[in-house]
This record gives sequence, C-alpha cells and structure tokens, in this order.
Amino acid sequence: MRQHIGRALTISALLLAVDASAATKHYRLAWDGDASNSAVIGFSPDGSSSNPYVSYGYSTNENSWNSAFVSNSETFDGGITSHFVRLQNLNADSPIYFRVCDQNGCGERFWFKTAPAQNAPFVVVAGGDTRTGHTTRRKGNELLAKIRPLAVMHGGDFTNANSASEMREFLDDWELTYSSDNIDGYSYKRIYPLIPTHGNHEDDNYSTICEVFGVDFNGDGNCTPSDTYGAVQISPLLRVYTLNSQFQNGGWSSYASAMNNWLSSDLSTYGSSANWRFAQYHKPMFPHYSGKSDNPTLFNWWAQSFYDYSMNLVVESDTHLTKMTEAVIPSGSNFSTTTNGGTVYVGEGSWGAPARSANDAKSWTIDMASIQQFKVIQVSEEGLAVRTAKFDDTAETLTWEERAADPLVLPDNVNWWTANRLGEAMNLVANSAGRSVIEENADNGGSFSLPVSDDVFISSRHSSSNFDGDSDGLLADGSDSTYGTLYTLIKFDLTNLSGCSSISSATLELNITNRSGNTFGIYQAANDWSEESATWNSVGGSSVRGNLAESFVPFYTGIETIDLLSSGLIDSWLGGTNTGLVIAARSGSNGVDFTSKETGMSPALKIEANCNSFTKLALPVNQTGQRKGFIPRRLPAEMKPSILMPTFPNIMQLGGHQVEVPIKLIEESAKLNQSQGVTAHL
Repeated sequence: MRQHIGRALTISALLLAVDASAATKHYRLAWDGDASNSAVIGFSPDGSSSNPYVSYGYSTNENSWNSAFVSNSETFDGGITSHFVRLQNLNADSPIYFRVCDQNGCGERFWFKTAPAQNAPFVVVAGGDTRTGHTTRRKGNELLAKIRPLAVMHGGDFTNANSASEMREFLDDWELTYSSDNIDGYSYKRIYPLIPTHGNHEDDNYSTICEVFGVDFNGDGNCTPSDTYGAVQISPLLRVYTLNSQFQNGGWSSYASAMNNWLSSDLSTYGSSANWRFAQYHKPMFPHYSGKSDNPTLFNWWAQSFYDYSMNLVVESDTHLTKMTEAVIPSGSNFSTTTNGGTVYVGEGSWGAPARSANDAKSWTIDMASIQQFKVIQVSEEGLAVRTAKFDDTAETLTWEERAADPLVLPDNVNWWTANRLGEAMNLVANSAGRSVIEENADNGGSFSLPVSDDVFISSRHSSSNFDGDSDGLLADGSDSTYGTLYTLIKFDLTNLSGCSSISSATLELNITNRSGNTFGIYQAANDWSEESATWNSVGGSSVRGNLAESFVPFYTGIETIDLLSSGLIDSWLGGTNTGLVIAARSGSNGVDFTSKETGMSPALKIEANCNSFTKLALPVNQTGQRKGFIPRRLPAEMKPSILMPTFPNIMQLGGHQVEVPIKLIEESAKLNQSQGVTAHL
C-alpha cells in the first residue's frame, strides 16, 4: 500500500544546506497523465535518507522554488526502495528545475521540460528490450543524452530476471541518459520523462513499472496490474497509448477485458484530442523473426480499433530487430497494404538485448534488419519523421541551447539505419480521417536514396547454393577457404528516376564490416538475376562480371562511398536493361564483408537529381546531406543540384525526352583461373 504524504508547499525556506548532498540516488522521471502539467519524480535512498522531498521551480533561482513531498514509497523485489514525488499543476512548455533534498541537504541539480500546450513540435525516442547486452544498452543511453528528446517510450523488458540487483544495474545505466548542462553558471543534468511498458520479463510482478517508475495510470494510489495500461497526452499533437500484451496469458482475462474496454472508450472519447496517436506494447502482433510465434490474440484485440480510431504509429518490441511496415489495414486474420491511410508498425526492440535474425518479412513489410536500435521520431503538426538510430559513438551532442532553438533538430552524424525504399527516414502525413499515409511526393528535387531491390552473394565452391539473406551479409573474395571465389550481386530499383531530368551525382554506399587492403571492382552485371534464385551456376559464374565501372580498396570499416556517375553506369541502366552490379576482388584473397538489407544497413545508391516528381517513395535527405531538419523540404533555387553542379554534356534526358547515354565503362574481359581458384583478369 502506498504511503500518501503528498502535498506541495510554497516555502523556499525548506531548501536547506544547498551545498550539501542528499542521501539519494537513481533519479528517474515518468509521465502517466497530462504531460503538459504533471510528472512523477522517483529516487531511492543512498544510505540513510530521512524525510526526502523535492525542491523545484521554473528558474535556476532556488530562492523562488517550491517544495513537494513524497506521495508514495514502494519496494521492488524486496530490495529497491523508491520514493515518488508527484508534481502537478505545472506550467506547460516550461523548464522545471529541481533537486532532491533530505536531512543532509540537497543533491544534484536536474531539469526537465513539460510538454507544450500548443502545437509546438518535438522529438521522442521509442525503443525496448534493455534487459541484456549492457554494453550496447549503455551506448543507446549515451546516444539518447545526445539527442535530447522531449520524452522516451520504453517497450518493456527492462531487465532479464526482473530482480532487484538487475534493476539497480538498469538504473545505474539509466543515468547515462542524463545530459550535462551549464545553466546560469550552475551544473545541471537534464532528465527525460519515461513512459514505461510491461514486458514478458516483468511477468513475475505485474506492478513492476509502478513500483520502479511510479506510474499510476488508473490514479487509485495503489500499484496494481491495472497500472500497466493507460494514456499520456503529450500536447495537442500526440496521445500515447501504453498497453499490456502480457494480458493475453492465462489468468489475466479480466484485466484484458478491462484494458480493451478502456482502450475503446478512450480512443472514442479522447483519441481525436491529438493530431497523432501512438501505441506501444511489448509483444508484436506479427514478429519478423521466424523463431517467434504470431500473436493473433493481440491482432484480434487491437488491429481493428487501431484502424477505426486512426492509430498512426505502433511501436512493438520483444523480437530484438528493426522493422518498418507499410500503412496497413486489417484484412481477415492479417494486414493488407493501403495507400489511402492506415496504421504503420515499427519496432521490434533491441535496445541492448542481442539482435535476432530478421528473417520473417510479411507482404506489408517495407524493410527490416537485425540491429541494435531505437526509434527517433520528430512530431509536428504537419507530419511525423521516423528514423532508426544505431548505437555507436559517431553522433555529435546537441547542446541545450541548440535544442531550445530548434525543437526538431537532430545531432549530426547519428548512424541512421537506411531502410529499403525509404532511406533514413519514414515520413508520415495524415489523411482526412487522421490515418497515416507514407509521404510519397515529399519533394520535387534534391538528394535521395534509391532502394536496393536485390542483394545476394554467390560462391564458386557452392555453385548451386543460393545465399539470399545469409547471416554473413554480403561477401566478396578472390579465394575464400570455405566458399572459394565470392561475388556480391546488388541491384537497385530505378523507378524513382523516371521523373528526373538530370542526375548530378550517383554514389554507391557500402557498410563495410570486415575491411581489406585488396582492390575490389564494381562491375556491370552481364546477365540478369534475382536474389531469390541467384547461384554461381545460374548467373554464369565469372562471366556475370561485365564491364568494370569503378574500383575501390576498403581500408576501413564503416561506410565506403564509390562514385558511379562518371562511369556512365546509371545512364546505361536507364537506357537499357538494369542488371545490377557485381562486386568482386580484382586482386588478392583477403575478402571484404558488408551488410545486406537483411543484416543491417543495406547497400544504398545516393542520387542528386533535378526531378519533377517521384512516382514512389524516394525520400530526400536535407540539402546539406546532414541529419538535421525534419520532413524534407523543397530545395531553394540556389541550392538546386543543377545550379550547384554543372550539367554534364550528353547527360540523359528522361521523362519522355531523348536519352543520350555516355558509355564510359572500362572494357575488361574476365576469365576464371581454375588452377589457382582465383579470378584473374587477362
């Protein structure tokens, strides 16, 4: 039972011994209601802490602060005591500065921001499955601190065993999400509101998220399983629904009925109070890993309501991979794709927990990959931009001044996952019914990424085997001890170029995971092929290598960029048959590995073009090629590629115009030296 003490006092005199330190730790913040005017601050004793309270205000002048006392205390797994202070009647869209105080004085300075009451834009982060993989979990936490979102949605499975010891480790690591600021000469930590979800690894205690984070969705003052579902109103722009997928387990039917009745009622009554509606829960309806079973119960519970009440984005977890789907509509016992407005599903966890194979695509899946990630979502009145951030150390850190100046800005150099067909961002707009439509005509020109339609490697030693979707990704080697000669075949969907009148840049990007000092060639494929059936024999062995376009040496891991424009290869494809590329060793036997669309960042063809329209998704990055900004904007006239870069003579003219193709490919015959088992160019 909670111990209700709570009341707020307006007495700055209670702010004692400001240079001392309170005996408290593991500070966390949660939202479980109206985020524009309330929040729950949680913390735990660090030794003997008597009568702790929170001192807070709207400026760094602590003489003007109020004090609020502990509203309830909970004990999790018999080992973690948490005190919670519920702040209410806060000003919207305001910084809240606070310190936790007790008999020893007041501790570190923290601040957070309440949600706006108007349609001001913001960024949220959504992910799940932090239960294992602590090194990766910490990297994700550090990245979150660099991004500075307004709030964080967590899809559950905070720890593996749901024990006090593991939760302490989680709370230790959560401190890495704090952003360090110097405000008015004081050192502050920005702390981010968490909206937690119950996962299957919390199943031994359905009060976990209440006991650890203080959420009290039903407002009854008690920690019960009913606190595992509820809604958070984040400004007039967004209402977030948190649901408990574990109620499908036996023995929870009454809670499931109550939850689903509440969901229907809330969507009907309050769903339209926001421009956008998100849902989060743990178990996916249709996991994209073959080792996980579908959850038809969840589909039957929610899919139709999501569509009927215009749920825009659903974030699922549990499977430990990333996915993005089409806008879908329930159809029988499954989904079907719609271009007229539906619900988009993303996920599926992997904020630390080891990634599983992304090997169970659906007909409505846009792309998926086996990577560690969370989603970074820019929310505005006009649309949503959903990106997938991979965890590494490359991202720059936003300052609090940069975030204050631009609520949508994102750090430079975030390692974004590039989704097939979409590029690094999925842009959503709402139709007249409020349902999600994937933006297909976001811009009339600029830079964009062409999707890879097929990628596979072939092996001379396993000449009849198809390696589509292989867990090793994509390989090229002159002489591998297991596979013999290895070629990678890739092909791009050129549909989006049909509305372009000129192309000023075409760059192939490969995500190198195993480097090599040898030289590799980019060849035009001499024969057509498809990833589902390509084998060494079916493509004609070494004869699949046509004309050499470019060469490169992958000295380093990471993104390798190779210019393809000067070779005339793109023009050749557009003027004739697009048979794709062959990547093969030109010398040596130290191979190169890079990720496929099934194992991570797929090969990408970055294009700069002057286009009148895109017939399908070809979502531009911004004009600088950097990661800041929001839904792509039309390039200003002075930044048009055709002005920035001279138009090449004889460049093709598409869209009904005459095509003149400058072939500059290097004629190079190739034969396989079987005696050496190595490709030799004679």
